[in-house]
Amino acid sequence: MTENRTTDDGGQRTIRLFPDYADTVLWIREPIDYEDTGLSDELVAGMRGWEQFYYDSLDADFNWVSAEAARTFTEEGTRLAQSVSSEVGPHFLIEFASYEAGTETVRRRSAHPAENAEAERAFAKLFDEIEVEDREIADYIRNNPGGKWTAYAPLSGTVFDPNPNWQTEAPSEDD
Repeated sequence: MTENRTTDDGGQRTIRLFPDYADTVLWIREPIDYEDTGLSDELVAGMRGWEQFYYDSLDADFNWVSAEAARTFTEEGTRLAQSVSSEVGPHFLIEFASYEAGTETVRRRSAHPAENAEAERAFAKLFDEIEVEDREIADYIRNNPGGKWTAYAPLSGTVFDPNPNWQTEAPSEDD
C-alpha cells in the first residue's frame, strides 16, 4: 500500500495556507492557482491582500518590521483559514502555521457542509488528481526497480539529475 502524502494520519485532506512567493497562499503538495479552487472572489481577494501584507511587513533581511505586523499577519491568517474551511466544508483540513515566533499551528475543519459547493468540488478534484498521480508513480517504481530519481521544476521545465553517473545495470567485474 502506498503512502498518500496529501492526507494527514486520519485520512483528512489537508490544504496548507502560507505565502511563499508563488502567487498563491494555498498549497496541497505544491502551490494551487486560485483559478483552480472555485473559492469566492471575495476570499481570493482577501488571500491576495494578506500575502501582499506579508511581503510589505518584512524588512530587507526578511524580519518583521514590527511585532504588530507579525500579530496582524497571524490574526488574518487564522481568519482566512476559517473562511477557506467554511467554503470547502468538512472533508478538508485547513492548516496555517504562522511565521510569527511562538504561535501554534492553526487547524480548521468545518463542522458544517461546504458553503461553496464549487470550491468543495474543485478541491476534491485536485486531491483526486494528486492521488492518481501518487498511484501511478508507485506503480512505475514497483515495475521499474532499476530506474533512478530525478527532480522536475514544472514552472521552469528544468530537470535535475542528482547523480548523472547512476548505473541502471549491475557493474561488470571489469568496473
